[in-house]
Amino acid sequence: MNPFKGSRALLLSVLVPLMLPSVLPDALRWTWLTLAILFVLKALGIVQMAWGGASDSEASDSSSGGNKTPIKGSAFQGEILKLGEAPFEFDEANNPSYFITLRLDRGAEKTLWGVDLKRVAHQTPLAVGDDVALEFLGREAVVVKQPVRNDQGRVVNHRTVNSHRNTWKATVLPA
Repeated sequence: MNPFKGSRALLLSVLVPLMLPSVLPDALRWTWLTLAILFVLKALGIVQMAWGGASDSEASDSSSGGNKTPIKGSAFQGEILKLGEAPFEFDEANNPSYFITLRLDRGAEKTLWGVDLKRVAHQTPLAVGDDVALEFLGREAVVVKQPVRNDQGRVVNHRTVNSHRNTWKATVLPA
């Protein structure tokens, strides 16, 4: 009885590089071993890896469920289900931010977060039910005031913090 689900695949992914013939160059052997270790760590949930474009869970202040920034030029297309201001990731302990929830072409819902989405929503203008493409243009450095909270969670002061702001572009798609 094996308590570790999928441990045979993990074991093989570590042992195969070690059993490679010695005729392979050292650099190739070390590259193979490094990749095998990364895949083991990914399978264990210790690291996250994504290949190519932005995945659905990517973004820092722009997507719920993750803390990665989208790749510059990546776009999210779908129908707007909701938009407005709310505490970041709908957590009352977080600062207010702007969000747009889309129903993607695949049917999944995606919530994008960011202060710049408010500007985009007003300039374009966007409304619930619109089919849109939201393109991530990049990050810009900003200085923001961050609340300092006491043990009870009350804001007792503010401090300035260097941060970044994600910038976006919206295009309303024909129906």
